[in-house]
Formats: sequence, C-alpha cells, structure tokens
Amino acid sequence: MVVTILRMTDLYEGHGWKLWIEEAVLPDGRPSSMVRARRPDSVHILAFTDKQKILMLREYRAFYGQWIWMLPSGRVDKETDLLQTAQRELQEETGYISDDIRFWCTSSHTESVVMSNHFFIAKKLRQSRLPQDEDELIEVHDLSLDEAIEKVLHSPVIPTPSAFGLLRYAQNI
Repeated sequence: MVVTILRMTDLYEGHGWKLWIEEAVLPDGRPSSMVRARRPDSVHILAFTDKQKILMLREYRAFYGQWIWMLPSGRVDKETDLLQTAQRELQEETGYISDDIRFWCTSSHTESVVMSNHFFIAKKLRQSRLPQDEDELIEVHDLSLDEAIEKVLHSPVIPTPSAFGLLRYAQNI
C-alpha cells in the first residue's frame, strides 16, 4: 500500500515526543489531515510462574489518582533491542528475570499515535531484583489468567495494552 503524503507541519518535539499535522490523500483524491504524535514504543510482558499463574502489577498512577492493574510494561527508550527492554522492565517491575522470554506480537493504538506495543511471553522465571524507578509505586501479584483479566477489565482506568494482551492470549490457548 502506498500512502501519498501532501504536507507535514511540525508542531512540537521534546521529551521523547514529536507532534505534527499531516495531510494524506483519500482514494478519491480528497485530502485528509490529522494531528499525529510519535513516542517511543512500549513492551508488555506476560510473565508466567511455574504455577502457571501470571505476574500482574497493581500500580498507583499519580496522574489518574488511582491504582490500576496491568502487565509489567515500559517504554523502549534505554535500549535499542526490544528483548533487552522486556527483560529489564520485567526485572525492574517484578524482581524476576526470565530464562525463556520470547517475542509474541505487536499492536498499535491508532494511526494518529505512531508507536507500537510489543508483547513478550516470559516463562522459567527466577528472582533477580533491580530497583524500581523512583517515581513508581508497584505491588506484584501472582494471579490466574482469569483473575488477571478480571482485575484489568475492572480497573478504574483500563490499560488498553494489558487488556489486549491478556484477552488475545486467553483466546489463543
């Protein structure tokens, strides 16, 4: 598929974000415009314990003013390798590393936000703590897949990547 871009106008760039207005052509020749944003990609890890339970985070999100349930996740901004990012985020947020971590799939939010969510499946976990980021307040819980889905879907704010990853995994097993 070829996309014809008519014009791009930069609006802002900083803190890992870039915003611009972009015009593209519809199949009938008319222009379509939207504000688009680019930010670093994210990784999300479905980490399974030996008991076939999944590690879930209950994290306080200051800008929501709420505790939410989510998968271990983080931005791809310290490493260029997605697998290294996934392993680091798993270790920072849960205190575990995986001896069997594999890329699983990628999703995107919308065409207006240019970033991808990369999902990994992690098994054969072993404890290996790294300090959590200073601006995070995280509890780690070991839940069944059904419990994890229930917690995420009933969070006050539903983290879309976590819901997608858990529901897609449940559909494929």
